[in-house]
Amino acid sequence: MEHCEDRVLILDDDDANRLLLSVAVQMGGRFGYVEATTGTQALALWQPGKFAFALLDIEVPDMTGLEVARQMREQDKGVVIVMCSANDEPAVVQMAVRVGADLFFVKPFQLETLLSTVKILNRAALRASPRVLIIDNTQRPRWEERPPEMLFPAPRPPEPLAPAPPADPA
Repeated sequence: MEHCEDRVLILDDDDANRLLLSVAVQMGGRFGYVEATTGTQALALWQPGKFAFALLDIEVPDMTGLEVARQMREQDKGVVIVMCSANDEPAVVQMAVRVGADLFFVKPFQLETLLSTVKILNRAALRASPRVLIIDNTQRPRWEERPPEMLFPAPRPPEPLAPAPPADPA
């Protein structure tokens, strides 16, 4: 039986992209995976705590990958969400970051970049980073700041230095 750290969910409606992602995951040598072609199918396959990574296309037929990511993130703060899209407009990237993406790959994928990234995926480091890495198809990395509420583990509010004084019985 595979453990959570060994499982990847791949969502892409394009057969060639899904094949490329699955080959990269297989060649990474440490992950099993399941594939989905629609957001509904991805959410049916996905269960909180059962996957370490989700590779999500943004534009799929029945709902956006951003909506899939939002639903996953609401229920599982530990899953690493990797958005994959040809659309790298600033508004789309910012929305992906706001719904909880940890990494953003711009299509078309460069196989070498995809393979090297899959081989070094570090779940804890990606979830704890205050910035989200965007890798475009020219291999120019750039970063987007992550909203504080999307950090994992989420920052804890400071503890009071002393207990509150008792109410004045007036």
